[in-house]
Amino acid sequence: MPDLTALKLRLGDALGLWVKVFKLLRYSGWSMGAAVLGLTLAEIALTLGALLMLKDLAEHLTASGARQTLPVDLFGSVFLLLLVFLASRVAAAFGTYYRSTQGRVVTDYVNQAIQDRAVQADLGFYDSALYYDNLQRARQAGAGRPAQVVANALNVLRGGLLLGSIVLVIATVEWIVLPICLVAVVLILAVQLYFTRKRFHLQQQLASKERQSLYADFLMTSEPFAKEIRLWNMGQYLQDMYMRLRQSIRAEHITIDWRKAMSESLVSLTGTLLLVVTLGVLLHRLTTGATSLSDIIVVVLLLLRAEIAGRSFVKAVSLLYDDKLFLTQIFSFLDLAPKIEAQAETAPLPAVSQQGVSMKKVSFSYPGATGPALEDISLDLPPGRFTALVGGNGSGKTTLIKLLCRLYDPDSGQVSYEGTDVRQLNPQDYRKEFSVIFQDFVQFAFSGAQNIHVSDLGQPVAGEQMQEAARLTGAHEVLEALPVGYDTILSRMFEGGVELSGGQWQKIALARAMYPPSKFIILDEPTSAIDPNAEAALFEGFREKLSGRAALVISHRLSTLRMADYTYVLDKGRIVEEGTHDALIAQNGIYAKMFERQGRGYRV
Repeated sequence: MPDLTALKLRLGDALGLWVKVFKLLRYSGWSMGAAVLGLTLAEIALTLGALLMLKDLAEHLTASGARQTLPVDLFGSVFLLLLVFLASRVAAAFGTYYRSTQGRVVTDYVNQAIQDRAVQADLGFYDSALYYDNLQRARQAGAGRPAQVVANALNVLRGGLLLGSIVLVIATVEWIVLPICLVAVVLILAVQLYFTRKRFHLQQQLASKERQSLYADFLMTSEPFAKEIRLWNMGQYLQDMYMRLRQSIRAEHITIDWRKAMSESLVSLTGTLLLVVTLGVLLHRLTTGATSLSDIIVVVLLLLRAEIAGRSFVKAVSLLYDDKLFLTQIFSFLDLAPKIEAQAETAPLPAVSQQGVSMKKVSFSYPGATGPALEDISLDLPPGRFTALVGGNGSGKTTLIKLLCRLYDPDSGQVSYEGTDVRQLNPQDYRKEFSVIFQDFVQFAFSGAQNIHVSDLGQPVAGEQMQEAARLTGAHEVLEALPVGYDTILSRMFEGGVELSGGQWQKIALARAMYPPSKFIILDEPTSAIDPNAEAALFEGFREKLSGRAALVISHRLSTLRMADYTYVLDKGRIVEEGTHDALIAQNGIYAKMFERQGRGYRV
């Protein structure tokens, strides 16, 4: 007995999938959808009419041949047949045009939906290889699939009606050949559906290898890696890596293609033998007087047309089945729901910061990690205070920043803003309170003005506030010296662009942090590529530059640490020391030893 519950679930899932697909069509407009459907039905009706008229014409010609005279209205019938045939071709041409136009509109929408889901996804998704595989499968499925599935559904309807019409006409002439036609269609359909599923499962299995090959290609063709690849002579190494992956992927596809070709050849051979048998039966019936020559002519013409319509129908059904398999990949990706999102009711953000942001006993672990990245962290960022955070590589400094900005939520403990748990606030509004420059900050191939403007898109691109931020960090002098000043593209990727040094880029990034009217500024190694004079200029009067904002600065520079009001020392995910510079020196702990080691380099 079949499992009725499982069957109902599968049918429900399939129905839900088609509902999602057809909902997408509203983005192309109902008028366009109506035009596509109307033209498809018109093509079917006109093609069917042409077939019926052809049968009627053949009967008239056979009858007139027996009388050795031509009917008076023969030329009129032929002319009308040609008009109907022409009308069906015109309907097909415009149907293709509207289907293509509809497909482009829906494809652009689905691409936008995939991009939106990727942007809205939690940062934690990027810590999982499964997320990248899901994204690769969604891209593999193709954003045009939803529009394509509608076109294929209409092709199934079109092909099915044509095939059904031909079958009905054949049944009125020689019903005995119908079982033979049915066997041929079923064999072709079975082969197509079998290999469609095999190819789908193969592409699922190869998603990771596809990503690896694309990554190797990206390394070889992208500017950020060009220096190292040439310096270390990695070109052949990466090419070999790429070709090994592509050969492995290609071998898997070739195996399936070969098996499919052999199966289709056997089916074609079987179909040919069945056609020979059919012709033999018809000729036998002709010799016995059970049928007429006109009937044989009509049946042969219809069989040839049925063969074309049958293959078209089977191909459309196969594509529709293929679409169903791949559409699950698109919609499963689009159904990914971020965990960090605004609640139905959110607390309002305070207009003025008095307490600032606090972390209380916060712990956090990355998915699949053997141990916590942060453990039992308590930290305060009150307004107006210059706070330093120090620690060795891998101690958890960047992770701590991500938790402060609510790019992650802690596993335990609480991050609060003005005494309110940040999970009760709108995450987008809360993040606007922070200006953050990570150590690996983004270098956009935009103009200098745009590179600063991206941190606060609500302000005008060219304004006094942007220039003020640039002057505070030394970026103004860098940009003013470029060919078209702030409007110069900061990359040779585009015509007229220039390349900046690491120190110049760091000044641009610092201006990006100072530009928004945020309440908190977080700088991760902000002067690592800047010369000592520029660093001294940046931190000279730093508290005044903050204008009452809180600042958290991660740095290993002795000069920066001494200027901080309060310092936290992070070691292996835990805050092991905290206090003012003098208090930490007096403790003679990790901070004091680090300070002592750096200080030796300044002694004569």
